[in-house]
Amino acid sequence: MKGQRSIAKVLMVVGSLVLATVTLTKAQDRHDHFNDHDRQVSRDWYRAHHDYFHHDEGRYWHRAWEPNIRAGFVLTPGMRAAIRPAPAELIAGYGPPPPGYRYVVIGDHVCLIDRGYRIHDVLHFELNF
Repeated sequence: MKGQRSIAKVLMVVGSLVLATVTLTKAQDRHDHFNDHDRQVSRDWYRAHHDYFHHDEGRYWHRAWEPNIRAGFVLTPGMRAAIRPAPAELIAGYGPPPPGYRYVVIGDHVCLIDRGYRIHDVLHFELNF
């Protein structure tokens, strides 16, 4: 009986380690920057949906904002009012953002922002695509 209990304990520990490794690997798949795969997904999506973006100055875009759409910038209250969620099919191509982050659209840009509205990365559709 003692031998069976010891084997059961060892199997439980090994199973826990395997589960922890799988969970850690999945967590590492989430990234706080766009990668080459994300850029390719964006190019493919943009070819069929370029009208989704508002190219005219107005409610969703002001030219004066352009220099600020970069990693590290915290969106102003006016810019926050203009952001829209990124399209679901585009997000599906990227995969889920890390906890506390989200993908948003502002003007011709898709940004990865955190809860504090800080931009962590940006895809400039008018430049890259």
